[in-house]
Amino acid sequence: MTRESNSVTFGPFTGELEDAFCPACGAGALSSNEYLCDKGIGYFRCAGCGILYASPRFTEESMLRIYETQEFADLEPYLNWSYDAWRIRGDRTYITSAQKVALVKRYLPRGSRLLDVGCATGLFVMEANEQGFVCEGLEPSRMLSTIARNVLKVPVSTAQIEDFRTELTFNGIILWDVLEHLYDPVRVLHSCANLIAPDGLIFLQVPHSDGMSFRLKSMLSRRGLKKPGYKHFGFPWHVYAFNRESLSRMLLRCGLEAMHFESWSHLLKDGKQSFPKNLIIRAARMFCLSDYIICVARKRQEYENF
Repeated sequence: MTRESNSVTFGPFTGELEDAFCPACGAGALSSNEYLCDKGIGYFRCAGCGILYASPRFTEESMLRIYETQEFADLEPYLNWSYDAWRIRGDRTYITSAQKVALVKRYLPRGSRLLDVGCATGLFVMEANEQGFVCEGLEPSRMLSTIARNVLKVPVSTAQIEDFRTELTFNGIILWDVLEHLYDPVRVLHSCANLIAPDGLIFLQVPHSDGMSFRLKSMLSRRGLKKPGYKHFGFPWHVYAFNRESLSRMLLRCGLEAMHFESWSHLLKDGKQSFPKNLIIRAARMFCLSDYIICVARKRQEYENF
Protein backbone atom coordinates (compact mmCIF):
# COMPACT_ATOMS: atom_id res chain seq x y z
CA MET A 1 0.00 0.00 0.00
CA THR A 2 1.29 3.44 -0.89
CA ARG A 3 0.00 6.84 0.23
CA GLU A 4 -0.06 10.11 -1.68
CA SER A 5 -1.88 12.91 0.20
CA ASN A 6 -5.25 11.33 1.15
CA SER A 7 -5.09 8.45 -1.36
CA VAL A 8 -4.02 4.83 -0.92
CA THR A 9 -3.09 2.29 -3.57
CA PHE A 10 -3.75 -1.45 -3.52
CA GLY A 11 -2.21 -3.01 -6.63
CA PRO A 12 -3.75 -1.15 -9.61
CA PHE A 13 -6.55 0.47 -7.58
CA THR A 14 -6.27 3.86 -5.88
CA GLY A 15 -8.79 5.56 -3.62
CA GLU A 16 -9.56 7.07 -0.25
CA LEU A 17 -10.30 5.03 2.88
CA GLU A 18 -12.97 5.44 5.55
CA ASP A 19 -14.05 3.42 8.58
CA ALA A 20 -16.95 0.99 8.12
CA PHE A 21 -19.42 -0.96 10.26
CA CYS A 22 -21.98 -3.76 9.92
CA PRO A 23 -24.49 -2.64 7.23
CA ALA A 24 -27.31 -4.69 8.76
CA CYS A 25 -26.90 -3.98 12.50
CA GLY A 26 -25.61 -0.41 12.29
CA ALA A 27 -22.71 1.60 13.64
CA GLY A 28 -23.40 0.74 17.29
CA ALA A 29 -23.17 -3.03 16.82
CA LEU A 30 -20.38 -4.89 18.60
CA SER A 31 -17.81 -6.67 16.46
CA SER A 32 -14.64 -8.69 16.91
CA ASN A 33 -11.43 -8.30 14.95
CA GLU A 34 -10.79 -11.51 12.99
CA TYR A 35 -7.57 -10.33 11.40
CA LEU A 36 -5.53 -7.15 10.99
CA CYS A 37 -3.35 -7.22 7.91
CA ASP A 38 -0.01 -5.48 7.64
CA LYS A 39 -1.57 -2.79 5.42
CA GLY A 40 -3.84 -1.59 8.20
CA ILE A 41 -7.05 -3.17 6.94
CA GLY A 42 -9.03 -5.02 9.61
CA TYR A 43 -11.51 -7.81 9.01
CA PHE A 44 -14.29 -7.71 11.59
CA ARG A 45 -17.17 -10.06 12.43
CA CYS A 46 -20.39 -8.51 13.69
CA ALA A 47 -21.50 -10.03 17.01
CA GLY A 48 -25.14 -9.43 16.11
CA CYS A 49 -25.48 -11.12 12.72
CA GLY A 50 -22.12 -12.67 11.87
CA ILE A 51 -21.33 -10.68 8.73
CA LEU A 52 -17.61 -10.32 7.98
CA TYR A 53 -16.60 -6.84 6.81
CA ALA A 54 -13.46 -4.87 6.03
CA SER A 55 -12.62 -1.61 7.78
CA PRO A 56 -11.36 0.82 6.76
CA ARG A 57 -12.53 0.40 3.17
CA PHE A 58 -12.71 2.58 0.07
CA THR A 59 -15.20 5.44 0.01
CA GLU A 60 -18.20 4.99 -2.29
CA GLU A 61 -16.70 7.18 -5.00
CA SER A 62 -13.40 5.28 -4.85
CA MET A 63 -15.19 1.91 -4.99
CA LEU A 64 -17.09 2.91 -8.13
CA ARG A 65 -13.85 3.93 -9.85
CA ILE A 66 -12.52 0.36 -9.54
CA TYR A 67 -15.07 -0.88 -12.08
CA GLU A 68 -14.02 1.62 -14.72
CA THR A 69 -10.48 0.19 -14.92
CA GLN A 70 -9.43 -2.54 -17.32
CA GLU A 71 -7.40 -4.10 -14.50
CA PHE A 72 -10.68 -5.16 -12.87
CA ALA A 73 -12.04 -7.17 -15.82
CA ASP A 74 -10.47 -9.11 -18.68
CA LEU A 75 -12.04 -7.57 -21.78
CA GLU A 76 -10.03 -9.48 -24.38
CA PRO A 77 -12.75 -12.17 -24.96
CA TYR A 78 -15.07 -9.43 -26.27
CA LEU A 79 -12.79 -8.34 -29.13
CA ASN A 80 -14.23 -10.97 -31.51
CA TRP A 81 -17.19 -12.08 -29.43
CA SER A 82 -20.17 -14.09 -30.68
CA TYR A 83 -22.87 -15.94 -28.79
CA ASP A 84 -22.37 -19.17 -30.76
CA ALA A 85 -18.61 -19.20 -30.16
CA TRP A 86 -19.19 -18.52 -26.45
CA ARG A 87 -21.69 -21.37 -26.15
CA ILE A 88 -19.51 -23.82 -28.08
CA ARG A 89 -16.41 -22.85 -26.10
CA GLY A 90 -18.33 -23.62 -22.91
CA ASP A 91 -15.97 -21.91 -20.50
CA ARG A 92 -16.81 -21.06 -16.89
CA THR A 93 -18.66 -17.88 -17.87
CA TYR A 94 -21.04 -19.82 -20.12
CA ILE A 95 -21.51 -22.74 -17.72
CA THR A 96 -22.24 -20.41 -14.82
CA SER A 97 -24.69 -18.32 -16.87
CA ALA A 98 -26.51 -21.46 -17.97
CA GLN A 99 -26.60 -22.78 -14.39
CA LYS A 100 -28.03 -19.46 -13.19
CA VAL A 101 -30.80 -19.69 -15.79
CA ALA A 102 -31.49 -23.28 -14.70
CA LEU A 103 -31.81 -22.07 -11.10
CA VAL A 104 -34.33 -19.40 -12.12
CA LYS A 105 -36.28 -22.02 -14.11
CA ARG A 106 -36.79 -24.04 -10.94
CA TYR A 107 -38.89 -21.19 -9.55
CA LEU A 108 -40.17 -19.08 -12.46
CA PRO A 109 -41.68 -20.00 -15.85
CA ARG A 110 -40.28 -18.86 -19.20
CA GLY A 111 -41.62 -15.47 -20.13
CA SER A 112 -41.06 -14.10 -16.62
CA ARG A 113 -39.59 -10.61 -16.47
CA LEU A 114 -36.09 -10.51 -14.94
CA LEU A 115 -33.74 -7.71 -13.91
CA ASP A 116 -30.03 -8.49 -13.53
CA VAL A 117 -28.61 -5.90 -11.11
CA GLY A 118 -24.86 -5.45 -11.42
CA CYS A 119 -24.92 -7.44 -14.64
CA ALA A 120 -21.34 -6.51 -15.76
CA THR A 121 -21.13 -7.23 -19.51
CA GLY A 122 -24.59 -8.81 -19.65
CA LEU A 123 -23.74 -12.48 -20.18
CA PHE A 124 -26.61 -13.69 -17.99
CA VAL A 125 -28.98 -11.21 -19.64
CA MET A 126 -28.16 -12.72 -23.02
CA GLU A 127 -28.48 -16.35 -21.89
CA ALA A 128 -31.75 -15.70 -20.04
CA ASN A 129 -33.26 -14.08 -23.14
CA GLU A 130 -31.98 -16.94 -25.31
CA GLN A 131 -33.85 -19.36 -23.03
CA GLY A 132 -37.17 -17.60 -23.13
CA PHE A 133 -37.11 -15.05 -20.32
CA VAL A 134 -37.59 -11.30 -20.72
CA CYS A 135 -34.43 -9.98 -19.11
CA GLU A 136 -32.71 -6.63 -18.90
CA GLY A 137 -29.70 -5.48 -16.91
CA LEU A 138 -28.41 -2.66 -14.76
CA GLU A 139 -24.69 -1.92 -14.48
CA PRO A 140 -23.13 1.18 -12.86
CA SER A 141 -19.84 0.72 -14.71
CA ARG A 142 -19.92 2.65 -17.97
CA MET A 143 -17.07 0.52 -19.30
CA LEU A 144 -18.88 -2.79 -18.73
CA SER A 145 -22.37 -1.63 -19.70
CA THR A 146 -21.04 -0.23 -22.99
CA ILE A 147 -19.71 -3.68 -23.88
CA ALA A 148 -23.10 -5.17 -23.00
CA ARG A 149 -24.97 -2.83 -25.35
CA ASN A 150 -22.45 -2.51 -28.19
CA VAL A 151 -20.91 -6.00 -28.31
CA LEU A 152 -23.49 -8.38 -26.84
CA LYS A 153 -26.40 -6.21 -28.04
CA VAL A 154 -28.43 -6.80 -24.87
CA PRO A 155 -30.68 -4.31 -23.02
CA VAL A 156 -28.49 -2.93 -20.23
CA SER A 157 -28.80 0.49 -18.59
CA THR A 158 -25.84 2.34 -17.09
CA ALA A 159 -27.21 3.11 -13.63
CA GLN A 160 -27.25 2.21 -9.99
CA ILE A 161 -30.53 0.65 -8.95
CA GLU A 162 -31.33 3.56 -6.61
CA ASP A 163 -31.42 5.83 -9.69
CA PHE A 164 -33.30 3.39 -11.95
CA ARG A 165 -36.77 4.60 -12.89
CA THR A 166 -39.35 2.24 -14.39
CA GLU A 167 -43.07 1.57 -14.27
CA LEU A 168 -42.41 -2.16 -14.49
CA THR A 169 -42.23 -4.74 -11.73
CA PHE A 170 -40.14 -7.86 -12.08
CA ASN A 171 -40.83 -11.52 -11.36
CA GLY A 172 -37.18 -12.08 -10.54
CA ILE A 173 -34.16 -9.94 -9.69
CA ILE A 174 -30.64 -11.31 -10.02
CA LEU A 175 -27.87 -10.09 -7.66
CA TRP A 176 -24.99 -12.37 -8.58
CA ASP A 177 -21.62 -11.57 -6.99
CA VAL A 178 -22.87 -8.06 -6.24
CA LEU A 179 -23.62 -7.47 -2.53
CA GLU A 180 -19.99 -7.96 -1.50
CA HIS A 181 -18.95 -5.05 -3.77
CA LEU A 182 -21.49 -2.53 -2.53
CA TYR A 183 -20.99 0.51 -0.38
CA ASP A 184 -24.48 0.01 1.11
CA PRO A 185 -26.05 -3.41 0.37
CA VAL A 186 -29.09 -2.65 2.56
CA ARG A 187 -29.95 0.36 0.41
CA VAL A 188 -29.71 -1.77 -2.74
CA LEU A 189 -31.80 -4.63 -1.31
CA HIS A 190 -34.54 -2.16 -0.35
CA SER A 191 -34.54 -0.89 -3.93
CA CYS A 192 -34.79 -4.46 -5.23
CA ALA A 193 -37.70 -5.24 -2.91
CA ASN A 194 -39.54 -2.20 -4.28
CA LEU A 195 -39.15 -3.48 -7.86
CA ILE A 196 -40.27 -7.09 -7.51
CA ALA A 197 -43.86 -8.23 -7.85
CA PRO A 198 -45.70 -9.41 -4.70
CA ASP A 199 -44.86 -13.03 -5.60
CA GLY A 200 -41.44 -12.14 -7.04
CA LEU A 201 -38.09 -13.65 -6.08
CA ILE A 202 -34.49 -12.53 -5.68
CA PHE A 203 -31.65 -14.84 -6.74
CA LEU A 204 -28.23 -13.98 -5.37
CA GLN A 205 -24.73 -15.29 -4.76
CA VAL A 206 -22.20 -13.88 -2.27
CA PRO A 207 -18.85 -14.92 -0.74
CA HIS A 208 -19.42 -17.52 1.98
CA SER A 209 -17.38 -16.98 5.14
CA ASP A 210 -18.36 -20.48 6.34
CA GLY A 211 -17.11 -22.16 3.16
CA MET A 212 -14.52 -24.86 3.77
CA SER A 213 -11.68 -23.24 1.84
CA PHE A 214 -12.52 -19.75 3.14
CA ARG A 215 -12.37 -20.95 6.73
CA LEU A 216 -9.09 -22.79 6.15
CA LYS A 217 -7.42 -19.77 4.53
CA SER A 218 -8.71 -17.52 7.33
CA MET A 219 -7.29 -19.83 9.99
CA LEU A 220 -3.91 -20.01 8.23
CA SER A 221 -3.84 -16.20 8.00
CA ARG A 222 -4.56 -15.80 11.71
CA ARG A 223 -1.75 -18.20 12.59
CA GLY A 224 0.71 -16.46 10.32
CA LEU A 225 1.00 -19.47 8.00
CA LYS A 226 -0.39 -17.77 4.87
CA LYS A 227 1.27 -14.86 3.09
CA PRO A 228 -0.10 -12.37 2.27
CA GLY A 229 -2.72 -12.73 4.94
CA TYR A 230 -6.43 -12.61 4.12
CA LYS A 231 -5.90 -12.02 0.41
CA HIS A 232 -8.71 -14.55 -0.21
CA PHE A 233 -11.21 -11.93 1.06
CA GLY A 234 -10.71 -9.94 -2.17
CA PHE A 235 -10.12 -6.45 -0.79
CA PRO A 236 -10.50 -3.69 -2.00
CA TRP A 237 -13.34 -4.70 -4.37
CA HIS A 238 -14.84 -7.13 -1.83
CA VAL A 239 -15.84 -5.47 1.44
CA TYR A 240 -18.23 -8.13 2.87
CA ALA A 241 -18.51 -11.90 3.23
CA PHE A 242 -21.66 -13.63 4.48
CA ASN A 243 -22.98 -16.82 6.01
CA ARG A 244 -26.58 -18.03 6.10
CA GLU A 245 -27.40 -16.18 9.32
CA SER A 246 -25.94 -12.81 8.32
CA LEU A 247 -27.51 -12.95 4.88
CA SER A 248 -30.91 -13.98 6.28
CA ARG A 249 -30.88 -11.12 8.79
CA MET A 250 -29.94 -8.56 6.17
CA LEU A 251 -32.69 -9.77 3.85
CA LEU A 252 -35.27 -9.59 6.65
CA ARG A 253 -34.29 -6.00 7.38
CA CYS A 254 -35.07 -5.21 3.73
CA GLY A 255 -38.49 -6.90 3.62
CA LEU A 256 -37.19 -10.13 2.11
CA GLU A 257 -37.17 -13.69 3.40
CA ALA A 258 -34.58 -16.35 2.55
CA MET A 259 -36.30 -19.53 1.38
CA HIS A 260 -33.46 -21.62 -0.09
CA PHE A 261 -29.67 -21.89 0.18
CA GLU A 262 -27.16 -23.91 -1.84
CA SER A 263 -23.62 -23.56 -3.16
CA TRP A 264 -21.84 -24.63 -6.33
CA SER A 265 -18.49 -26.39 -6.38
CA HIS A 266 -15.78 -25.14 -8.72
CA LEU A 267 -16.12 -28.56 -10.37
CA LEU A 268 -19.65 -27.67 -11.44
CA LYS A 269 -18.68 -24.18 -12.62
CA ASP A 270 -15.81 -25.61 -14.70
CA GLY A 271 -17.92 -28.44 -16.15
CA LYS A 272 -15.69 -31.13 -14.64
CA GLN A 273 -18.31 -33.77 -13.99
CA SER A 274 -17.93 -37.51 -13.51
CA PHE A 275 -19.43 -39.98 -11.03
CA PRO A 276 -17.01 -39.24 -8.12
CA LYS A 277 -16.92 -35.51 -8.91
CA ASN A 278 -20.72 -35.41 -9.03
CA LEU A 279 -20.79 -36.69 -5.44
CA ILE A 280 -18.65 -33.70 -4.41
CA ILE A 281 -20.86 -31.36 -6.43
CA ARG A 282 -24.01 -32.70 -4.75
CA ALA A 283 -22.51 -32.51 -1.26
CA ALA A 284 -21.30 -28.94 -1.81
CA ARG A 285 -24.73 -27.92 -3.09
CA MET A 286 -26.70 -29.58 -0.30
CA PHE A 287 -24.51 -28.59 2.66
CA CYS A 288 -23.27 -25.20 1.31
CA LEU A 289 -19.60 -26.17 1.51
CA SER A 290 -18.21 -23.87 -1.16
CA ASP A 291 -16.75 -20.40 -0.76
CA TYR A 292 -19.76 -18.79 -2.44
CA ILE A 293 -23.31 -19.27 -1.21
CA ILE A 294 -26.51 -18.95 -3.27
CA CYS A 295 -29.79 -17.75 -1.83
CA VAL A 296 -33.31 -17.52 -3.22
CA ALA A 297 -35.46 -15.02 -1.32
CA ARG A 298 -39.05 -13.79 -1.58
CA LYS A 299 -40.73 -10.54 -0.63
CA ARG A 300 -42.45 -10.64 2.75
CA GLN A 301 -46.18 -10.04 2.43
CA GLU A 302 -46.16 -7.27 5.04
CA TYR A 303 -43.34 -5.35 3.29
CA GLU A 304 -44.03 -1.68 2.56
CA ASN A 305 -42.04 0.21 -0.03
CA PHE A 306 -38.93 1.88 1.39
